[in-house]
Amino acid sequence: MKNAQEVFESHMKAVDTLNPANVAIDYSDDAIFITPEKTYNGLDEIYGFYKEFLPNFEGFEFNIIKQETHGNVVYFVWQGQNEKLNVQVAMDTYIIENGKIKKHTFIANNK
Repeated sequence: MKNAQEVFESHMKAVDTLNPANVAIDYSDDAIFITPEKTYNGLDEIYGFYKEFLPNFEGFEFNIIKQETHGNVVYFVWQGQNEKLNVQVAMDTYIIENGKIKKHTFIANNK
């Protein structure tokens, strides 16, 4: 079974594919994903989020500000941009259980 850092690394590689199915596979069936706009419950809702969200990331250049893993918690702060997005700062927190993302929070400041 993957540890928290390995799950995070797999998740980041999946995001790079821009394929929501590749991203959703890292989440448990009963995962919760909390954003300022909505809380997504379960794999189907999380897949729907990524289906709409990922197309905006084509050609996105990530700049990692901070990434730490402590036990089953991954903290990730980043920024970046492409033609569609200019993310000044964003933060994700992941809680990993049994090799899957169980809880995920996300917030970003876009210009």
